[in-house]
Amino acid sequence: MQAAAPAALTLPWLGLTVLLLVARGDPEALLRRAFVGRARTDAFEHLNGVSTSFWIAHTCLAAVGIAAARSRRAHVLQVLLIGPLMAAAICLIGQDWSDPNWFVVVAVCTIGWLVSTAVAAAYWVSRPAVAPNSVGEREPPDGDSQEITTPPP
Repeated sequence: MQAAAPAALTLPWLGLTVLLLVARGDPEALLRRAFVGRARTDAFEHLNGVSTSFWIAHTCLAAVGIAAARSRRAHVLQVLLIGPLMAAAICLIGQDWSDPNWFVVVAVCTIGWLVSTAVAAAYWVSRPAVAPNSVGEREPPDGDSQEITTPPP
C-alpha cells in the first residue's frame, strides 16, 4: 500500500492540474464545450468557484499521503482514506447519476478531502513514531521495553 500511495495520489492531482491549466481557470466552459450535446447545459454550473478549492484540498491530501508513505506510516494512510471514501459514498448515494450536479459532487469531495487531511495530520502528530525491534514487534517510543521475567523456582 505504501508504494502505490504516491502514484494513486499524484496521478489524479496531475490530471486535475492539467484540466485547470488547459481550461485557464474556467473548467466550466471547457467541460461544457467538451460535452456539448451529451450533458445538460446546467451540468457544470458553478464549477469554477469550487475547482480551485478542490485542487488545493487534493494537493494537501496528496502531500500528507506522500509524506506518510515515505515515512512508512501506513496507519496515517489508512486514516487519510476515510474522508475520500465517505465523500465518495455520499456522492454515489446522494446524486441522480442520469443528471448529476457536478458542483455538489466536487464540493462534497472537497470537504471530505480537507477533513481527512486535517484528521490524518493531527493523528500523525499525536501518535509518536514506533520502531520495530529485532523480533518485529513494536517497542514503546521511549525505548523501554518491559519484559516479564519469572523468578527461578
